[in-house]
Amino acid sequence: MKKYFLSMLALSFILTGCGSNDRLFKKGVAYAKAGKTEAALNAYNKILKDDPDYLSALINRAILLEKLGDFDRAEADYKHAVKLNPYHPNVLTNLGSFYLNRNNPLDALSNFNIALEIDPNNVLALINRAAAYQAIGYKQRALEDLEEALFIDPENQIAIVNKAILDYDMFHYDDAIDGYTHALYNDPKNAQNFYRRGKAFQYSGRYGNALADFNMAVNLKPSYIPALFARAQLQFKSGDYQSALADLNKIKTIDNKYVPAYEFTGDIMAIEDPVTATSNYMVAKRLDPANYRRYNAKIALMRTSAGRRKVVTRAVDDI
Repeated sequence: MKKYFLSMLALSFILTGCGSNDRLFKKGVAYAKAGKTEAALNAYNKILKDDPDYLSALINRAILLEKLGDFDRAEADYKHAVKLNPYHPNVLTNLGSFYLNRNNPLDALSNFNIALEIDPNNVLALINRAAAYQAIGYKQRALEDLEEALFIDPENQIAIVNKAILDYDMFHYDDAIDGYTHALYNDPKNAQNFYRRGKAFQYSGRYGNALADFNMAVNLKPSYIPALFARAQLQFKSGDYQSALADLNKIKTIDNKYVPAYEFTGDIMAIEDPVTATSNYMVAKRLDPANYRRYNAKIALMRTSAGRRKVVTRAVDDI
């Protein structure tokens, strides 16, 4: 199963004022909210040309540059902002988030730690430091930060979901289920969280609940491949091969290069139609040459009835 990662946050700064740069800044914020990135950048560029130390424009421009992939300029703006205000926890948190997004969790942690020394109740910094701890494998510390964030802000949706993700990763399935249930109460049309809760139900052995959640995820988002695939797995496990194959065929129409759909089709068809199973394994091998040995092994097992039963048994056991 794909590993989930904690969400990271950055904060856009909004400054109120009546000067010409302040008015232009407000326009830049409005442009950014409307998705007019170039117009927002132009506004921030004009402000910073006139006033290179305009903190809010620096931060907001850095966020936009980072989204556009201009990482060197984004980092320069974030660092300039920290130099201007080295004790502003959200300025430090944004620089930390930048480093975390650039796969540099140690520098990220350094900034989050300073931010939290200044403001121990900064929920933004706690959530993001948890992500940094998770990135270096310190799951318990990540969990403690998320618990602290939720103590301060019990309805913070990002913290709720991130803790559920981490609980799942730590095999605390009941806690993960509780977290996703809380998140879904606040956001009842979130297909991803129905899928995530379904996986927690699945790994805790509650297959009926899991199937119900996968159904909800697919109903909310019919092209949601992970939910379709997870549903196909449970349908297969319960003996409903035709429904499982229908979901796998639907996945192939959505993404004809989704390798697991071909491999799993082969597993399902192994006993009744080894020729079709073999053709699906061949497609999987072509699309995923790095794992050709696994597909070749399954193709070889199609030659005997004992080998075909072995494939199916393994497929059931792996769910």
